Amino acid sequence: MNNELIKAQDVFLEKINVICNKFGLNNIMAQLYAILYLSARPLSLDDMVERLKISKGSASVNIRALERYGVVRQVWVKGSRKDYYEAEADISKVIIERIRSMAQGRLSEVDDMINLSTDALSSVNPHDEDEAEAIKTFKERIDKVKALYDQAQSVLELFNTVLLSRNVPNNTERPMHESKK
Repeated sequence: MNNELIKAQDVFLEKINVICNKFGLNNIMAQLYAILYLSARPLSLDDMVERLKISKGSASVNIRALERYGVVRQVWVKGSRKDYYEAEADISKVIIERIRSMAQGRLSEVDDMINLSTDALSSVNPHDEDEAEAIKTFKERIDKVKALYDQAQSVLELFNTVLLSRNVPNNTERPMHESKK
């Protein structure tokens, strides 16, 4: 491969690492996705290991995680028995899905916090007026968090609805290779 092309890819790889870390992806995942995204053809695990100078075990574990995220898919390459992979070419789809997934995960954690706190609070019996006032304040504050949670859940549902209705063809996407069965 041309040294100038490798240098250009390395700049992209460095920057994608920073960005992907902010989205909760580790460096190996980011590099694997990026190298596949930049590639004009599907790459084997061996190709990626050699290019990125990472262990085959790490590449294998992380490529499977990227497959679960739906941003990388295994493809069949005629005449080869190796497993080949390609990246989802619609980068907006990748980023939007990651944002949606992260938001849903955080909202689930908030919901758990609200439910556990409400359950714990319901079993508290005040011993005096100060405790009764503290319980009342705690309940009011949990109710405010619940109202904020409900609003955030509505925004996420709206976001999901907009994504589902988004049917704009992407003419920049490269043709799909035949999926491996």
